[in-house]
Amino acid sequence: MTPAWLLDLLAVSMLTVAALTATRILARLLLPELPWRPGQGANSVDLANVLMGISMAGMFTPSLTTLPAVAWEVVFGLLTAWFAWRAWADTRSVRALTADRCTLHVVHSAAMLYAFLALSAASSGGGGMAGMGGGGPAAMPTLGHPTIAGAFVVLLVGYCVWDLNQLSGGRFRLAAAGGPAAAAVPAQAEAPGTESPRREPAVRTFVLAPQTRVGSDVILGIGMAFMLVIMI
Repeated sequence: MTPAWLLDLLAVSMLTVAALTATRILARLLLPELPWRPGQGANSVDLANVLMGISMAGMFTPSLTTLPAVAWEVVFGLLTAWFAWRAWADTRSVRALTADRCTLHVVHSAAMLYAFLALSAASSGGGGMAGMGGGGPAAMPTLGHPTIAGAFVVLLVGYCVWDLNQLSGGRFRLAAAGGPAAAAVPAQAEAPGTESPRREPAVRTFVLAPQTRVGSDVILGIGMAFMLVIMI
């Protein structure tokens, strides 16, 4: 039996990721003078993460449901097609494919599409997991194709483990995005008459850091995997 407090905690985590990602989008739109800019697909990835966070919060806690299931099916169907097209377009460049992380977001979007389609088939209810927020396991819809759900869980967990390993190894750094860490040098090493590099506020650095973006992907992946496991 999944305790209601755990589902509420997961819902809060999803909304936190959505809010943080929305802040990153606004920062890029409103602060064009920023010294570092994400890759070409950053806006679509961040928008997808905002939508995933909002939709999963409603699935964990029905009171947070925003759209009916059919609307989310359309949203994640379009996102799956978009990221699949981008992944296919980038296959000519493995480096670009890895940088934009399109395959990860294909899996994320397809997993959400599958979850909503499976829930619609399992129950005629609205857009949330009826009963997940307090009805207990007896009221929880069961997925009709657990093998597919299990495959998604394996992929999601695999990506999360990979990203956590990359984060712990320092693979995603501010320097990779041209941030202040790339320009930071000891004061004594500066040439006379040169200006010290402008240091960005810590909050702005945190919001736009590649580590934060990857960490958001990890949290969303863990949430999706847990959601599918308790529905199998």
